[in-house]
Amino acid sequence: MVKLKHYLNGYLKLHLTGFSPERFFNMCRKHNIEVWNLECREDGYECAMTVDGFLNCKPLVKKSEVKVRIQKKLGLPFFLYRNRRRKLYFLGVFSFFLILYMMSLFIWNITLSGNYRYTSDTLIKFMNEEGIRCGMKKSQMDCDYLESAIRTEFPEITWVSAQVSGTRLLVKIKENDVLSSIPIKDQSPCDLVAEKSGVITKIIVRSGKALVKPGDQVEEGQVLVQGLIPITDDSEQVVAENPVHADADIFAATEYKTVRTFSGWNVLEMDTGRKRHGFFLQFVQFAFHFLPPKSQESKWKFTMEEHQLTLFENFYLPVYWGMIHGKEYNTYERPYTEEEKNDLKDKINIQFLENLREKGVQITENNVKIQENGLEFTITAWAAGEESIGAARPFIPINDTEEINKTDERSGNND
Repeated sequence: MVKLKHYLNGYLKLHLTGFSPERFFNMCRKHNIEVWNLECREDGYECAMTVDGFLNCKPLVKKSEVKVRIQKKLGLPFFLYRNRRRKLYFLGVFSFFLILYMMSLFIWNITLSGNYRYTSDTLIKFMNEEGIRCGMKKSQMDCDYLESAIRTEFPEITWVSAQVSGTRLLVKIKENDVLSSIPIKDQSPCDLVAEKSGVITKIIVRSGKALVKPGDQVEEGQVLVQGLIPITDDSEQVVAENPVHADADIFAATEYKTVRTFSGWNVLEMDTGRKRHGFFLQFVQFAFHFLPPKSQESKWKFTMEEHQLTLFENFYLPVYWGMIHGKEYNTYERPYTEEEKNDLKDKINIQFLENLREKGVQITENNVKIQENGLEFTITAWAAGEESIGAARPFIPINDTEEINKTDERSGNND
């Protein structure tokens, strides 16, 4: 603050020589004349002094028999006086601050914190749908509405704080660590059907009537557990059927296979060692790239680092810049080696098994092989496993089924 005060009021850099400069400084101290940046030189002293202090120290100069010479006039008043005829310069400075003020009326950065369950891309996309994005006016920003909208759209977010600081929208989020509500268990009547074909290995029925047993071959869509419980009389005659929500653990042995065909020629990339470096500049939606010229026949890969201009912690501007790095490469083809084929086979098989495990399949057998076919080769991965195949299907009561059949019969007769 002291330096800023000196700059705004203007100050002088002085060179001091003479009989008793020490006495001069002591008298300046006594008369409260500010002196700073004092340095001893071979031909005297150098110091800085305010303009008012310099005007008031003339009697002290005479009394101490020293000579004071002005070396430089520094500060804002002297700067403005020296450039008083440079109108375009002051116009440019005024335009700069005017543009800076206009940019400060918009939001140029959105920062999210505290979100773990929902990604930043998901939340940013939702805010864009609500009309909240970078480049909007701060006067149009309704933080209360944004907080309410986020809590409504994402039930697992229990607390939201949105505030505009500078040109930055800060959104702080707290997510619920436990379930917001206990899911209601479905008790509507239904059957359990097979999601896929397989051989039943284990079935444990808790509710309903089992129609299959271990060792049975079932097809996709086949009813495994019926959601009807027969009610019999003393003579073991079925007098009624009670619809229930079928519930059971049904496991079956299933098989999966994937086939991938590749050309016998492997396309490889070779780095030539040539590199290109440049930079880019972007203002709002206008981007400029500066790169050395390249050959039309060469191939390049580019990576880019992006930075946003920030004047203060929360004062962002729509100016982006960064470096561009490029590497030249050539491509050529050659036949796959046996080692490369085996590596490709292992890679495909590992990915194949990982996808099955993500679906809940417990792998019991696995086999992968390579088959040559002229200029191509085929990789076939096969796996056998055990998994749960029961899926609920809404149950259609018998009366409704009979009514549907009667309707179909009438339609047939009319035809």
